[in-house]
Amino acid sequence: MEQTESKPIKVRRTKKQITQLLKEYDKSDGITAKEFCRKHHISEGAFYSARKRHRSQNAESSKSGFIAFKTVTVKEPSVNLFAEVNGIKLYQAVAAEYLKTLAS
Repeated sequence: MEQTESKPIKVRRTKKQITQLLKEYDKSDGITAKEFCRKHHISEGAFYSARKRHRSQNAESSKSGFIAFKTVTVKEPSVNLFAEVNGIKLYQAVAAEYLKTLAS
């Protein structure tokens, strides 16, 4: 018996086409990657590689090298200062032995 099955034709896609396919997959709800690949004649390995490459390129382009952060000013407590030893401020009563260990 002869085999009538032929090998699938390999299609080379441009970066733009790959990006468009990945966006289409992201928009599709309820479809698995396997079904999407079968529908568009893409191997799963090529799909996952392209998706990884696409995500890393987008992450690199969005990084500016700076991290935004908020500064918080700490206000001094309004309670009375009990003691200060070597720059350490204590606002409640502590044992004398504790103060001795801080001083040494």
